[in-house]
Amino acid sequence: MQGLTPVKLGERVPDEIAGARVLDASGGEIEVGIFWKRGPCLLILLRHFGCVGCAQQVRELAPRLFELSRIGLRTVLVGSGSVEQRAAFMARNRLDGAPVTVVTDPSLGLYRALGLVRSAWAALGPRALLETTRAMAAGHPQRGLEGDLRQQGGVLLVDRRGLVRLLHRSRSIGDHPPASDLVHAALRLALEERAPTVMV
Repeated sequence: MQGLTPVKLGERVPDEIAGARVLDASGGEIEVGIFWKRGPCLLILLRHFGCVGCAQQVRELAPRLFELSRIGLRTVLVGSGSVEQRAAFMARNRLDGAPVTVVTDPSLGLYRALGLVRSAWAALGPRALLETTRAMAAGHPQRGLEGDLRQQGGVLLVDRRGLVRLLHRSRSIGDHPPASDLVHAALRLALEERAPTVMV
């Protein structure tokens, strides 16, 4: 994380993050900052498309995607695998037709810019093994490696002005905020943005 522009709650997303490039379904490059140009955005960075912890995270969030869309929030999932693995991930998780954008960042440039953890211990240590076992016991599938094994995920919530409203850096495979917490944060943001400005 040394040398990175710090990401601070309530402050504008640093240019290093907003200008990071990810790949869309056709392999074309998109600047991340475009996702919150027209309104608030929930950016969820997955470890990789085959990760059991990510399968758990997406299954928890999927039923709430339409709710998030109705309040004007754009949800973007970012993986670290290939464009082809992205397509398979969407099919497995029944995301086609859902109000969600799925992109990939095989270069890990966005992950680095956000200062997300990249560690073999975080992926293979005792905590990660326990979380993997729990997720598999709950019926979430473990796929092959579809991205970077050591890379951990995170969550970034950005409002329509480009200000950071929530930042979570995952420390292990199962360390992600519950979907209910993300929805509540999004609802709070939506209420704030609809509230009239009072001049004093």
